[in-house]
Amino acid sequence: MTHDCESRRGPWGRRRLGWLALAIASVSLAAACGARTAPYLGGGVSAGGSGNQSATGGTDTTLAGGDTTGGGGGTGTGTGTNTGGSSSANSNKSTPGTSPNAVAPPSSFNYSAAAEAAACTGTAGNTASDVGITPTSINVGNVSGLTGVITNSFEQGPQAVQALFSAINAQGGICGRKLNLTVEDDGQDAGRNQADIADLANKVLAFVGSTSDADSAGVQTMVNAKVPDVGFAINANRGQSSVFWSAGGSTLYTQGNRPYGWNTLQNGLKSQNQLPKKLAVIAYSIPISADAAKQFAYQFQQAGSQICFEDYGVSPATASLDQDVLSMKQKGCDGVFATMDSSGNAKLMQSEQRQNYHPPYTAVTFAGYAQSQIDVAHEDAAQGLQVTLPFLPFNEPNPVMQLYLSQLTTYQPGKEPSSFGIQAWAAAQMFVYALIKAGRNPTRASLVNVFSSLTDYDTGGIMAPVTPRLRQPNGKCVMQVEVKGHDFVRKWPASGLYCNSQLVPSGP
Repeated sequence: MTHDCESRRGPWGRRRLGWLALAIASVSLAAACGARTAPYLGGGVSAGGSGNQSATGGTDTTLAGGDTTGGGGGTGTGTGTNTGGSSSANSNKSTPGTSPNAVAPPSSFNYSAAAEAAACTGTAGNTASDVGITPTSINVGNVSGLTGVITNSFEQGPQAVQALFSAINAQGGICGRKLNLTVEDDGQDAGRNQADIADLANKVLAFVGSTSDADSAGVQTMVNAKVPDVGFAINANRGQSSVFWSAGGSTLYTQGNRPYGWNTLQNGLKSQNQLPKKLAVIAYSIPISADAAKQFAYQFQQAGSQICFEDYGVSPATASLDQDVLSMKQKGCDGVFATMDSSGNAKLMQSEQRQNYHPPYTAVTFAGYAQSQIDVAHEDAAQGLQVTLPFLPFNEPNPVMQLYLSQLTTYQPGKEPSSFGIQAWAAAQMFVYALIKAGRNPTRASLVNVFSSLTDYDTGGIMAPVTPRLRQPNGKCVMQVEVKGHDFVRKWPASGLYCNSQLVPSGP
């Protein structure tokens, strides 16, 4: 089923979101199908080896088109350029199997739509160079879970991609070609995901920004068609597919059916003397929620926390979590980690408030990073809620992050900035970068050549540097935010991202 992206007003809309509680915020994901390729355990980093220490945000810049925004660095770069910031976290510059010609995108690359459209103008010389390309258009596919058991979460991916494409089309497109996005709803169902992928695989140049918890099903179809899949994977076989490319990292690895992920969150909490001694873990009975929670519990336990309470069978329809909260309180738990949606998270916070239970650490996954999460829980109950982000927060002045917010407001009015949205938007920006570098008549193969050459790609400083061909897990570098008043504010590190991390097992 094909959908157009809807429009509503305001970048921080107050609508109720059914946020998916996935363990993709910082550490690991449910490994539904396992990796299709052998795991790569870090550039010069083996399982248990160390990552880098920190990453920094952007610098002030004037974007093409006259939009001026501030960056984390606080220094001006002058009119017409956009460094978007850079990161000091080094991402695997010397690893087995790397391309000898691998290069990072220049720091001067301007991510604004006007500059991207100006990089290649007019239609003279355009041909129908590959599947999905005509002299005047580039057709792109997206298969996302617009409907299903987890509501109002996965559509944020295609909304973000459409916002970027609309901004570029308003400036004339890439090489005079308009970017057309066809979105199909898989209903968060594996069979429909496979059917939707099959429907589009021979019609589009690439898939961009697909977002669904059923994203494992269509992987082999994309591999067989050799169609690039540019996005953010939820299931491990998609994240390790030979056709998958991500601006934010892949999903966790499996080795001998054992999942691995970064322990950045636990290391960060230790660095702040905030690692819970006794942690309660709570999840929906939905497999992807329960599996993610179990992996978080395992990594916290390995880091030194005692798991004092577990409930992996919460019904999304439950009226109250008072009994769970009372058990946590009686057992002396000083931390709670939840992998539920906004409704479940809100019930947890409200039950904590009713039972006068205020552990120093109550946290949810990055899908809970939204003003609407505070609204659903009510501001007084939400105070102190913590979320771990693998990207810079929306309320800091990195110029590229501000582009995302501006484009979403302009071209998808009323749609809320979100974790899934920024991941999809970053993937779409990497796709556009590859289109520009691939020349006037791009092909799937030329796009892949660009993706394969990238090193230390950080989308203008909003994420940790990645080398897409290595398909490392997301969450090597993170930051922690917490609710204060009616917003999320930075908790740690003081600036940039925290990157002290190792790849460690996420399960027995």
